[in-house]
Amino acid sequence: MPEPDGSPEPQVSERYTQVQSDVLKLKAQLPEEAVSDIVREVLHRVAAERPTNRDPVNQPSRRKVESLCYALISDDPDEGAAFIHDARDDGAALDAIYLNYLAEAAVILGEWWDADHVSFHEVTIASSRIYAILREYSYLFVPRHPVEVKSAIFATVPGEIHTLGVRMAADLFGEEGWNVVVKTGRSHEALMAEITADPCRILGLSAGGAHSAPALARLVMALRVSRPDLRIFLSGQITQVASDLVEMMELDGATSDIDEARLILQRLWSGLDTPAGPR
Repeated sequence: MPEPDGSPEPQVSERYTQVQSDVLKLKAQLPEEAVSDIVREVLHRVAAERPTNRDPVNQPSRRKVESLCYALISDDPDEGAAFIHDARDDGAALDAIYLNYLAEAAVILGEWWDADHVSFHEVTIASSRIYAILREYSYLFVPRHPVEVKSAIFATVPGEIHTLGVRMAADLFGEEGWNVVVKTGRSHEALMAEITADPCRILGLSAGGAHSAPALARLVMALRVSRPDLRIFLSGQITQVASDLVEMMELDGATSDIDEARLILQRLWSGLDTPAGPR
């Protein structure tokens, strides 16, 4: 997780409301099995950020984190976000909010789900709200990876069998001065491991159609948690045949046109020195 840059924190915002709404709408249009994978992915990625050494000043009690969990599953969509803002007002550091509040809440919610203490619907709501809170704060984090060369990763979404297009695009951008690394045929876990370890901060994903939407959504949401500094754009037929689903994923750009892709990449590269604020 990147270190916070010390900027003032946002209040409960229109962006939080929009991200939460988009994620819930997206999940409503995907098969239940795919939604279950995404929910577990968000909880897993957030929980993985828990520290081994904790600052007792910023470490809430189990009871307090359980109160946060109940806020995250309440009928009020803003209660969880308000709980986090109150914790910030009480002096909790931003990294503690990520590591000691939300990460611990993700662990507890996972435990409750496995024990049938919360329903699938409730944990879906909670994971969407955690994700929206993380996205609201993401622009306050400085990049973990400095960028020194004009570079990008081009990758196919896990399960996508059509790889010719992404390789051709990589060749074209390579001729134009980009340092492009191509990753195809990876599983979700393998691709996540490679991207999170790579210093590159621009990722171009390729997906052939609506069949790739579940895998794409899972990957994008996992990356937004683990690499908040990453700029993600999407290409391929999915941008045309499933544009409604793509719109809900809060990507930094999407197109099936090579000339527009050039403009998107240049815009993302030019904006890397600027924090990724609300869109």
